[in-house]
Amino acid sequence: MTGPTGPLVNCPLCGLDYAPGGDTCKEHGCPLSFGTCATRHCPRCGYTIPDEERSVAVRLARKLLGRREPLIAESLAQLPAGARAVVSRLQGDPELLSRLTAQGIAPGVTVHLVQRSPTYVIEIGETTIAVERRVAEAIRLRPDGPR
Repeated sequence: MTGPTGPLVNCPLCGLDYAPGGDTCKEHGCPLSFGTCATRHCPRCGYTIPDEERSVAVRLARKLLGRREPLIAESLAQLPAGARAVVSRLQGDPELLSRLTAQGIAPGVTVHLVQRSPTYVIEIGETTIAVERRVAEAIRLRPDGPR
């Protein structure tokens, strides 16, 4: 996604797409706000994340730790907490399928698994839903892009 001043960044905390830079660094008291700031501040919630292209620390950590392979989970029950994936299909009896679809869980929708225990809690946009293991196994996934 691209905004008027360049590519947009998605805040991992509140989900806002925003253009980094500008006055947001100054507003949050960033000591390096004169043009060499290596952090991004969400204008909605104030969450601060490193600017991966400009941060020396991030580049050093990547070099030391290496790149990890993308997570591959066939169902929501196999997805680690905190991960995102796209629903590829739903399986199960027609009653379960209609209930999931009515709750907004359908093929092509991105889900965020918030927690796995004591029950599976997922976010779909602004909606939070708790599902049992049997239902989590019925939600089949394909990996989402990096977030």
